[in-house]
Amino acid sequence: MGVNQKVIGVIFAGGEGRRLGGVSKALIEYDGEPLWRLIQRELSAIADEIVIVSPRQPDWLEQDGEIIWLADHLIDGEMIGPAGALSAALTYAHEHYGEDAVIVTAPVDAPFYKSTLSEALLVELNAAPHQAVLAETGDRIQPAFGVWRAGLAPDVNTLIGSGERALHRIASHIGAARVSFAADDLRFFNINTPEDLERARRLGP
Repeated sequence: MGVNQKVIGVIFAGGEGRRLGGVSKALIEYDGEPLWRLIQRELSAIADEIVIVSPRQPDWLEQDGEIIWLADHLIDGEMIGPAGALSAALTYAHEHYGEDAVIVTAPVDAPFYKSTLSEALLVELNAAPHQAVLAETGDRIQPAFGVWRAGLAPDVNTLIGSGERALHRIASHIGAARVSFAADDLRFFNINTPEDLERARRLGP
């Protein structure tokens, strides 16, 4: 991290878990803890502050007064997916800490996520004049795992306002760099179905 660089850890928690019986992904138990707690712990190792972005304020958030909740940004009252979470987080960081602050993003449904993944992205961000860095596995971009400078907030919001919704295309528009990881790196494994959850429990501790 850069000297005096404010780092905000951002948990994307918009997944409603429709294929998991409607259970919020954040509340799925893995290794005895809800997923949100696992992601929070890892991000806390590298971030000065943790925020969670979701469509509605979660009831369970009261369990941890250290986490700040942000509502997804909407367009015409409609949810726009991860782009809305990115917009909310960048706008918050820009307004509170200025353009040099950095947000570090991770999805709530990645039980094997480790802060070392995001540390590698931060190293790349600060080694060259990048405005954002995303992870990729093989030839596949992993846009939920990224680091973004808060100064991008106006540009990202303009792109979203013009109709862009996909994180990987937003990243391409602003010239984001990439860091490559192995295609089978478990830190990117995410839970979308009961089968995914069962596999995670088989693979995990």
